Amino acid sequence: MINELKNIVGAENVLDDQETLERYSRDQSLTRARKPLAVVKVKNTEEVQKVVKLANKKLIPITPSSSGIHFTGASLPSQGGIVMDLSGMNKILEIDPRNRKVKIEPGVTWQQLQKALKEHDQIPLNPLFPHPKTSALTSTIEREPMLIPKYEYGDPILPMEVVLPTGDIFRTGTASDSHTQGAYPEGPGIDFYRFFIGAQGTMGIITWLNMKTEYRPQKQKAFFVAFNDLEEAADPIYQIQRRHVGNECFVLSRLLLASLLCEEDGDEFEKLMEDLPPYTLCVIIAGAPRRPLERIEYEEEALMEIAANLNFQVKKTVGGVSGLGTTMIDKLRNLPSDENYWKTTFENSTQDVFFTTTMDRAQDFTDTALGYATTYGLSIEEIGIYMQPLERGRACHLSFSFPCDLENEQEKKSIGELCNELCKDLINDGAFFTRPYGPLADMVYSKATGYATILKELKKVFDPKGILNPGKLCH
Repeated sequence: MINELKNIVGAENVLDDQETLERYSRDQSLTRARKPLAVVKVKNTEEVQKVVKLANKKLIPITPSSSGIHFTGASLPSQGGIVMDLSGMNKILEIDPRNRKVKIEPGVTWQQLQKALKEHDQIPLNPLFPHPKTSALTSTIEREPMLIPKYEYGDPILPMEVVLPTGDIFRTGTASDSHTQGAYPEGPGIDFYRFFIGAQGTMGIITWLNMKTEYRPQKQKAFFVAFNDLEEAADPIYQIQRRHVGNECFVLSRLLLASLLCEEDGDEFEKLMEDLPPYTLCVIIAGAPRRPLERIEYEEEALMEIAANLNFQVKKTVGGVSGLGTTMIDKLRNLPSDENYWKTTFENSTQDVFFTTTMDRAQDFTDTALGYATTYGLSIEEIGIYMQPLERGRACHLSFSFPCDLENEQEKKSIGELCNELCKDLINDGAFFTRPYGPLADMVYSKATGYATILKELKKVFDPKGILNPGKLCH
């Protein structure tokens, strides 16, 4: 098998030394390490096809990996086999400002994409301050919530090219017709693209994706509202979203905001933890290319009207932080070029529990999470909490971050047990886990046996020999 792989991609792109296999056997999650037989670095769609066809012939599992930065365990080879490293496929194939879309390969990082779009007065629809070296394609396909909660960005996914588990090429939407620009995701026939969203690489390997972009703001203002708990924030956010005020809109707990603002100085971090409010709502009002100042003016007026009606204060900073608005906008528009990740500045990993709910229930779920943290000996000040409205407040993404030292086996075990017990309780209380990774998948699919049965039948259709990332989801 190794010799045949070398014939496909070149000997230098097939790695099976122990150091490399060890590196690909683990990520930033608590998922148990599992070594592959080999790592194959591919450069184009044709090589992806040939490797997949060989794996079918040999009945060898393939696990796609888009970058060297992963937090969920989805890129680890649960059943050994081949890890297909797609990071070398890192071309931005097309930027189309007129249709507000960009066509990228799986190895394109968020930092690379943001920098390229800037030259065309566009910005990507990215999640909360992503790691600059993570794959933009993977984040989007795995439905990480985008910071602009408009209806049209609920799914920022447009047509894509997929290598199916049989090795065949499949293109979705208008990309299936070579005479179109690939700006419409539905079809051909049914909405095929939905089969590959959140599938953790079990239904196909996406070799390029068209995704939506937004105009780069010509003018913008940042506003902040301090809250003591998430319950206080619910009604203001509902009203702000119903009035279609602002672009980015999200809530960070004291820990997360302090971690974002303070990258190295421990003394500064401690001061921020003393001065910042328990929760901060961030709203960015942005002006598009046409008449940006007028847009900012009427949206700011609407924001102040909502604040007056609901009796909360809108400020240009919180916690006495100088220039917070400028800092926040700069961090949103300019990801760092290095590999520093703000959520792991003071601990080498963070284990996140995230799900979808409604904002009026967020405080109840938060109380549950903080209760479990206390039971396991953690300070509630150590827990990061992030709330992101979705589709103008129809629902929200809620996330709890538990810092963890991956070098400490006892701490890993304790945090793992905490997360598992918390997730069981949250599921029973109605939390909707749309992206179940690792042991969470078993909890989710055991509650949705009909859905799991359908997924397994679809898996047989797309992947009759079961070679593509087995062991994930319910497969």
